Amino acid sequence: MKALLFALRPDALEEGGLATALEGLMDVLRVRYQLEGSAQVPLEPDLDPPQKGALYRIAQEAVHNAVKHARATKVALSLLREPDGWVLNIHDDGQGFDPAQIPGGTLGLKSMRERAREIGASFELESRPGAGTRLSVRLPTAPSIHRPLEKPNNQENAS
Repeated sequence: MKALLFALRPDALEEGGLATALEGLMDVLRVRYQLEGSAQVPLEPDLDPPQKGALYRIAQEAVHNAVKHARATKVALSLLREPDGWVLNIHDDGQGFDPAQIPGGTLGLKSMRERAREIGASFELESRPGAGTRLSVRLPTAPSIHRPLEKPNNQENAS
């Protein structure tokens, strides 16, 4: 019940961070829907609040789709750091669907794509009947700018 309440609170991201919120989302999946859910989120991402919010809402929608439409029994979620950014992957073992049969996608798919686009992320979806659904959101991050250490000003020697 705690996990469900935590996931529904609007400030869940602010209080616990994205990693904790995603793990809580998977707890809800296990507790409320009795599905096998796993989360691999080893680090709290160094992203701004709108980026974290968009990734969380995409994950919520994908999990909702797995429960409501796909009739999945297992959902795996990961948010991992790669050299060029962050990647959110969600895979379910549900009934899958043929994306070509839904030109433009459903409202939920459109929403996920729009959220990804708004934060500069790519959105990829793979699904086929009987084979589950896999989605991937890649959010590139700007390379770190490393400036050389400044040397302390040497005071001129008075001679």
